[in-house]
Amino acid sequence: MSDDWDFYFCQIDDRPASLFVDLGLHCSAPIAELSDMAWLSLQLLHPGPDGLTGNEEFDRLNEIEDALAATDVGDTQLVYVGRSTSGGHRDFLFYTTNGLKAESRLSAAMVAYPEYGFEVGSRPDADWSVYLEFLYPSDRQRQMILNGRVLQTLEESGDQHQIEREVCHWIYFDSQDDRTRFAAEAANKGYKLTDMSDQDGKHGAQLTGVTAVDYSTINTIVLELFDLATKFSGEYDGWETSVEKA
Repeated sequence: MSDDWDFYFCQIDDRPASLFVDLGLHCSAPIAELSDMAWLSLQLLHPGPDGLTGNEEFDRLNEIEDALAATDVGDTQLVYVGRSTSGGHRDFLFYTTNGLKAESRLSAAMVAYPEYGFEVGSRPDADWSVYLEFLYPSDRQRQMILNGRVLQTLEESGDQHQIEREVCHWIYFDSQDDRTRFAAEAANKGYKLTDMSDQDGKHGAQLTGVTAVDYSTINTIVLELFDLATKFSGEYDGWETSVEKA
């Protein structure tokens, strides 16, 4: 496991889902010797009406997660890569050198939690398709994760997210023509082009707008610019703003 973990929300089978994933493994996946994927699916005791977790079992679920992640499988490698929560279930996902042995040891770890019903399973997954195609966030979802990290940093500095302020965005393009077309459409949407710069073969554009930065508002704005940049073969490269206190 790495130290770079985060969560995001999405839809699975038209139901809300929360995914928590080891982002740091992406640079080394797939790992050849960990060719089996093992899982343990836990039935939640007190799911909310949306099928996600409630406060009643938050601590107990964290305890279970820690126990499963630390499962001793002897000479077999077992790496915890993340979890998915949806529809009243929480699925813990692992990669291992021996799926059957991992199933046995994960089941044994649940003896300490008899109140929970669960199922275990494993299958070959040398390409790490479950991690790369299901668990790992898309580019848009990853941008939302990054937005959350910026908001956390602002909050730690005492920021009041609901206060409107100037927010700067950076986008980069491979061609000046794509940047020009992007800037024109962004201007039609109310954004102000404040700077253009060319460096290392990339053509940058800086946009600003005045807005609050609460989670819903900033995600709506950033994803609008993210999608607009993609339309013109550009890459959205983040945002920054000042700390505003009441």
